[in-house]
Amino acid sequence: MERETAIARLIGHVFGDASIHKTKYYFVYTNSNNVLQRKVKELVIKTFGNIKYNIGTSIGGILRYQYPSRVGRFLSERGAPVGSKITQPTTIPEWIFKGDDKIKSSFLGAIFDDEGYFRDSSNSRQIVFKASKIIELRHELERYLLQIIQMLDDLGIKASTIKHDQLKTKKNGVEVVSLRFWITGNNNFRNFREKITIFHPEKIKKLSNMI
Repeated sequence: MERETAIARLIGHVFGDASIHKTKYYFVYTNSNNVLQRKVKELVIKTFGNIKYNIGTSIGGILRYQYPSRVGRFLSERGAPVGSKITQPTTIPEWIFKGDDKIKSSFLGAIFDDEGYFRDSSNSRQIVFKASKIIELRHELERYLLQIIQMLDDLGIKASTIKHDQLKTKKNGVEVVSLRFWITGNNNFRNFREKITIFHPEKIKKLSNMI
């Protein structure tokens, strides 16, 4: 079971800041936080044993770790998306969506480590989750966010309804829509802290301040 929770968390990162190369199947994690990079490396080692990896930076100068194709192929076989997530539907694998609390918690911890916004100001205490896709996949994006909201509810954490965030037109003319939902209230914050493990130091601190 411990290996399964590690796999669920790695797949959660693929739905977040990690990616699997469309043709070569490299597993790449791009994140500026050293703690998260170390945790992902530990998960890879726990799942695949000692394995070679390359360290570099993205075009924007963000730290990225690249792991061999056998990591990406394995995760894709377990339901992780391959290639750009913005241009394809993304569905949480059924074994995670209908898994036990530990499996759900591991997946959710990864996506909130990568994509969650934790606001702890006195006039705005909330956890915000936002995701984007090309405008043609708006309904698929809503369906994906509803899956996350349902998993949170399964753990006793109530989220808002889904709201429109923004619509952007990229330089190539492609329209990208962003949708979001949020979590508020002390009971929900406490349940989040008790049920979902995050490792991002700043987000841990903000969550503590919110309670």
